[in-house]
Amino acid sequence: MLNNYRIYRRKQELGRRITRLHNTEQLAVGILDTGSLEQLTSCLDWYTSEMNFSLHVVTQEGRFDLTGMQEAYKDVTFLVFTSHTFTGEKVNAVANECRTNLFLIVRSDLLLVKFDGPALLDAMAQSDHPAAFAAVVANAYREIIPCRRMPRLVERELDPDSGFPSLEESVSLPSLYPFMCLGLYDRALFQRLRGFDEAIHSEYWQALDWGLRCHLLGYTVAINSALMMQFPDRESVIEDRSEAEGYLRCYTKALSVQQINTKNLARKYKGFVDKDVYQTEVKKRMLWLQKLDFAGLCARWPKEDV
Repeated sequence: MLNNYRIYRRKQELGRRITRLHNTEQLAVGILDTGSLEQLTSCLDWYTSEMNFSLHVVTQEGRFDLTGMQEAYKDVTFLVFTSHTFTGEKVNAVANECRTNLFLIVRSDLLLVKFDGPALLDAMAQSDHPAAFAAVVANAYREIIPCRRMPRLVERELDPDSGFPSLEESVSLPSLYPFMCLGLYDRALFQRLRGFDEAIHSEYWQALDWGLRCHLLGYTVAINSALMMQFPDRESVIEDRSEAEGYLRCYTKALSVQQINTKNLARKYKGFVDKDVYQTEVKKRMLWLQKLDFAGLCARWPKEDV
């Protein structure tokens, strides 16, 4: 898909590019502009003083005086979309532009409560590291919400189960996808999985689609309290799981391949099929690349979650 955004690079970008030719930066932070201007500036003040990695703000035209913001935050790159877009496309933009090994996705209306850099970066350096660490999320009352996700079919519909993460940093648990797309991603793996599906017009369905694709292709998503975020102004933090344009793309990719005697077979999942995706994605790509099917994923999931 053609990029629907303009890039306003940080002032020091040219010099940094030269030094980075032989030294790739390890971490970028993508800040989704999801609140007020006051929240964004407060967020940027904190990150530039406390966690000044390669910072990228993802916003939309007309939200604020861009020239003034560039002057105030010379170390920040701004990715400015020309029209409304969904979270997955914004995350894809960060992955495309950040040029780092890892990227962290946060929002301007939340607080980064905990980022145990040594623990997380060490975990992501291991050979069996996850494609992403999903964030543990808390509400305004500092209550951890059930932000861990497990694979589940209810009758014939995808309806992931919800659970709580462990609060022990030494314990990483599998999660189906990063809740609200918030998390720490391996950039190379994210792009190998082709990022979020921009033809799906829903944050929830985009996240679910990516997470399912990740697991079915043989990778993992984990959740660990070394990465924790809080919505200071929201008592309730829930997903909108309603059907949206493109949601059948998720169903088709997730449920149209069945493994029988270790062999993958393409079979349309009755009642939930996008015919174009079935031909172009399932029969030409997923059929040959999938390591297990949805039933196998559920069977392999830790039994205490079932």
